[in-house]
Amino acid sequence: MFKSPSLLMSLTAVAVLTACSSSPQVDPNQRAILVSIDALNEAILREHLSAEQAPGLFQIFDQGACTEYAQPMFPSVTAAGHASIWTGAYGDVHNITANAAHVLPRDQNTAMATISGFSATNLSAEPIWITAGYSGKSVGGHHATQGPGEAGFQPRRGERSARQQADFERVVEGYTMPSVQVMNGYNEQIDGHGVLSGSDVEWTDNREWRNLRSLGVTMEPKAFTFTNRAGTFYGLVYGSNRYDRIAISTSPDINQAVIAVAQPVESESFADRTLARHFSEPLAVNTDSGRTYLRARLFEISSNGEDFMLYHTPMHIMDTNHSDVQSAYNDYVQGWFGNSATRVYTDGGFGPTRFQGGDGTAEKRYLETAELLTRVFNKGSSFFWQQQQVELLVDYFPLGDAIDHSVLTYMDSQWPGYDETIAGYMKDLRNTTWQLVDLRMQHLMDLAAAEGAATFVAGDHGMRGTWMEFRPNLLLQAAGLQVLDDNGMVDLAKSKAVAPTGTWITINTTEWRGGIVEPEDKSRVIEQVVAALQGAVDTAGNPIIDRIYLPAEHPELGIGGAAGGDIYWAEKPGYRSSRTTRGEDYAADTRPLGWHSMASTDPLMQTVTCAYGGGFTHKRAPASKLIDVAPTVSEYLGIPAPAHSRGRSLMPDLR
Repeated sequence: MFKSPSLLMSLTAVAVLTACSSSPQVDPNQRAILVSIDALNEAILREHLSAEQAPGLFQIFDQGACTEYAQPMFPSVTAAGHASIWTGAYGDVHNITANAAHVLPRDQNTAMATISGFSATNLSAEPIWITAGYSGKSVGGHHATQGPGEAGFQPRRGERSARQQADFERVVEGYTMPSVQVMNGYNEQIDGHGVLSGSDVEWTDNREWRNLRSLGVTMEPKAFTFTNRAGTFYGLVYGSNRYDRIAISTSPDINQAVIAVAQPVESESFADRTLARHFSEPLAVNTDSGRTYLRARLFEISSNGEDFMLYHTPMHIMDTNHSDVQSAYNDYVQGWFGNSATRVYTDGGFGPTRFQGGDGTAEKRYLETAELLTRVFNKGSSFFWQQQQVELLVDYFPLGDAIDHSVLTYMDSQWPGYDETIAGYMKDLRNTTWQLVDLRMQHLMDLAAAEGAATFVAGDHGMRGTWMEFRPNLLLQAAGLQVLDDNGMVDLAKSKAVAPTGTWITINTTEWRGGIVEPEDKSRVIEQVVAALQGAVDTAGNPIIDRIYLPAEHPELGIGGAAGGDIYWAEKPGYRSSRTTRGEDYAADTRPLGWHSMASTDPLMQTVTCAYGGGFTHKRAPASKLIDVAPTVSEYLGIPAPAHSRGRSLMPDLR
């Protein structure tokens, strides 16, 4: 039927207006929290915890908008995964290819040289906080990897291109904007976790202490000192009817000291009490690098006061791009530190663990450090969200990763050393620790909800149990592709292939400084490496490698690139890979550890992408990738996706 031009124009106008009215409108005052929960895998969480134990996380999964899963970075490690979350690109673009990456440019560095992926030196993509700042948003980065360092934008070879130089200068300038406040306490740690006994300190004369009369005690105080990388500390053991207190100070003055009071190990549920309530107040410590803090917990003390178990937290310097923000954060939080005391715990520093025959006391002591970690992280988030009133908070929490590294394998019935009783103890410890992760999540959800904002939840990778080690460098040696010198170091003048990080193999081409493989021979050497991997077997003749990946064949995985490798793989269950270059066999039994770094195609490495509150309702969308997170948050805030993003916005899927 004929329609007049005027009618057609009217119908078109109606269609346009209808489309516009049905599209979600961006609120210019919209705020959002983006948090990465380290090692968060939904299937693993649901297997071990109930909705009653982890109500916050289950609320996100069951009431929020989530993809089925998120495919992580390959290899599935923390530094690379977070760079992908922040930038919307994989390692073949952003060059944070693992927790340790090749140093660029290649013609100035050998194929064995590596650099930390947690620093920004290799970063070759703009993180979302810089993009947000240029878009007029105030943003806080709370202990985000690769921040607040100037992204390096290093070239593959030679000097930066004009484009790389412009990108570099844009990020440098972005960090000068007052609206961009990025903090990272992981960049500089002055001293680590400490557990002191009476034999670890130097006992001194208490007459050196000032203002002791203010104590009002009749028992003779006992003085000591101890020294670590933060300086010398003065301690005083005292009490009224028994020795039950230790004062700690940076000078022998009781009026300047904080007090750790001996208390039984915590036994009450943390649901309705202050977390880590038996720790001392924070002690400010001035160092050459800046101000840090010490908090102490007196777990036990002898009747004569001459022996004790005194734990103190690690001491970090807050690295920020604005000194006034650093000072304000220190004043507000007073003692952030980077992780719970898992290594102290697993090494027996809190007493024998359950898997060492202990009675459970060590586990309870460890949990108090996890409580304090949760408390200081939550305080830091409140600083940025409530005090600084940022419109985008980019945040992080490491606790789940730390405990899963420590105990997950003990819960794996496939592990040859599996013991059902020990597995039960470890499950209880793990689940209690993950309940603290849930409290952390609830805190962020509450902050966002109070402002009608959205909480975007991501993770960097999953975790699986391992008890066998694959050593690719030893396999290369057995195949005649790698040679060690008289000092046991890789001889690059004679080696055709290397595995500098243990997570990929790089051909030692002439593109690298000192490389020996000509470009026309590279494909032939790759074939030799692939054949060696395919032939790798254990002592029973079982294959070690499940699958091999070449970057050119799998561009969707984001492997390879200037700072990546030439051959990747997926290990069989039970295995993790190592970068060691020495040993007898390329496959060996090793310490049971929960592990990641595996292929991003492994379901146990999968992580999450969810949106909660801020207008999102329950929905399940198809699987996504970590590189989709930054574009999604950007669209929600009404700003462009980061400049080097290769992901897509999930907003149409999640709404």
